[in-house]
Amino acid sequence: MELDRVKKLLDLMNESGLSHLEIDDKQGHIVLERTITNAPVENVAKSQSIPEATPTEKTITAPFVGTFYASEQPDKASLVKPGDKIEKGQSVAIIEAMKMMNEVKADKDGVIDKILVSNGDPVEYDQPLFTLK
Repeated sequence: MELDRVKKLLDLMNESGLSHLEIDDKQGHIVLERTITNAPVENVAKSQSIPEATPTEKTITAPFVGTFYASEQPDKASLVKPGDKIEKGQSVAIIEAMKMMNEVKADKDGVIDKILVSNGDPVEYDQPLFTLK
């Protein structure tokens, strides 16, 4: 593989924010990886004014960083909506992280008061997702 092509691929990774790129074609096989620190993500999150719950409210928070989805499939209804009674261990949302769909389970009983994020929003670790009554 030509050095110019590798440089172009590195530029592509930097411009698009990719952390992993793998190409296998007639010119060869190449895997490029880089570590991305959390500092830029935290700055973006702060500028987006993430809604926060007051300390007296019961909340369900994101167990990890990823993309929030209210339902298991795009054509299915949301797992929960305001006013729904939930029990500890019940699936309330999906967070996609590294192309894996992971269930968010309620860590307490309650009634959904507010949904603090929208479908497809990026979420941070421990970010409040729902408030409970």
